[in-house]
Amino acid sequence: MKINKLNIAIAFAFIFSGLTVNAQKSGVYKSFADYANGKLEVSIDCGTEKGKIRPNDFFCKDYLTVIKEGKKYDLRKEEIFGYQLCDGKFFRFLNKTHMPLEEKGIIWIYSKDAFETVSPKSGTKRVTQYYFSRGGDGEIKYLSLKNLKAAFLENDKLIHAIDTQFTSDLSLKSFDASHNMFKINHFLEDQGL
Repeated sequence: MKINKLNIAIAFAFIFSGLTVNAQKSGVYKSFADYANGKLEVSIDCGTEKGKIRPNDFFCKDYLTVIKEGKKYDLRKEEIFGYQLCDGKFFRFLNKTHMPLEEKGIIWIYSKDAFETVSPKSGTKRVTQYYFSRGGDGEIKYLSLKNLKAAFLENDKLIHAIDTQFTSDLSLKSFDASHNMFKINHFLEDQGL
């Protein structure tokens, strides 16, 4: 019994140390190359510093604010690639609005909450809209069949396969629980991309 408790304690120690190693830094990446190399423009050490990143979306400001050690750093959204929080979540901007990265694959998939009119009587409801970029450094576009096919315009065979497999924009947003990824990324991987 004591051995089992010791093994469980050791396992938890490894799990928690693994989590803190992966999310030690938070901050802003100036470019995709900086993101790929782990080079932060302004960084916050999650283990020792108190800091915040404010995307300033509420008033559609064209800058985000990083508060580090009591100092404020304002960075123009159009001049940065994205930012990462201490919990590991990564965000990019589209039209001054931050969007969380939902999945990295052949295409990177982002989400954004929006309001959609249901009817004049019922009002609006909150919906999640999905966007994508071809790879990490691609332009972010709304996830639709038209935009997806335009991103792979050079590959006629792939475009035909997309038309065969996906019948609507909504079908692109389906999640494949058995592979733990969006169906479109699983499909693109199966196509050998």
